[in-house]
Amino acid sequence: MQQEDTLGTRPVRFCATPADSGLRLSRCVADHVADLSVRAAKDLIDRGRVFVNNQRITKASAPVQEGEWIEVYPHEVSKRVRLHEEDILWEGKTLVAVNKPPGLLVYGTQGVTEDTVLPQLEGLLKKTGRWRPRRDNLTLVHRLDRDTSGLLLVAREEKSASALERQFKQKTVQKRYLALARGRPARERFRQISEVTAKRPAHGSKDHRQGPKGETEFKVLETFAKCTLIEARPLTGRTHQIRVHLAQVGHPVLGDIVYGPEKCAEHLYRAIPRQMLHASFLGIENPHGGQRLELTAPLPDDMKHVLDWLRQEEQ
Repeated sequence: MQQEDTLGTRPVRFCATPADSGLRLSRCVADHVADLSVRAAKDLIDRGRVFVNNQRITKASAPVQEGEWIEVYPHEVSKRVRLHEEDILWEGKTLVAVNKPPGLLVYGTQGVTEDTVLPQLEGLLKKTGRWRPRRDNLTLVHRLDRDTSGLLLVAREEKSASALERQFKQKTVQKRYLALARGRPARERFRQISEVTAKRPAHGSKDHRQGPKGETEFKVLETFAKCTLIEARPLTGRTHQIRVHLAQVGHPVLGDIVYGPEKCAEHLYRAIPRQMLHASFLGIENPHGGQRLELTAPLPDDMKHVLDWLRQEEQ
């Protein structure tokens, strides 16, 4: 059964039948959602898009029981994410800056790299005649989480990769992110300096190692009834730093199933398609020389849609 819900999404809701009893949740979801494979169903569950009796379940092997109400938010999550030519924001002899769409992996898993940034970017450059066979050697110099959108730098040569990595290590790169966070901070500007211990995305379990300290500056840009648009400026580069710091101050990123309220059943939060975090600005020294580059990335459609909906609700 489908019906329009918060944010205009169309969740699939159904009640588990006797035939579903004992099935793995991923198998059950695939059986009830049209054109959805078991693998795609597992991906939806891993990413927090499935609820059982109003609780978010992130374990694909969880057994289904007869009579349970299951709600699935397929949205665009299960579709293959591709880089497009318009996602190339800046291109030079030694560097390419792309606006990574949400859902696109930066690094492959289990040896699979086809649906990741580098092969897709290489394919785009070849398709448009801008690939230099004897010179181009695409290298990532930093990373973004799968569900974080925005600016990603790719070096075209080994020398430029080293120069850019050095800028990140020396903390001369200016970074700004836009985040939609739960709740409303008490201050318009605040800073968080604390240990950042990352969790494993699939199950939300902590890394046993003590995390290093990180520092992030935050500025409130726009407030809504239940959430806030915040600009984040990380002054260090720890894994999941912004997500961890916002969660520590009680304002986790909307849609963050690792650091946010894991079983939150409010319709606003279950309708959010992914963690609402976007890398919007990078300021770097051009590794080829010349003026300093200040790069900006427009918001992706899903985050713009959420913001538009929130603004309409305020009227």
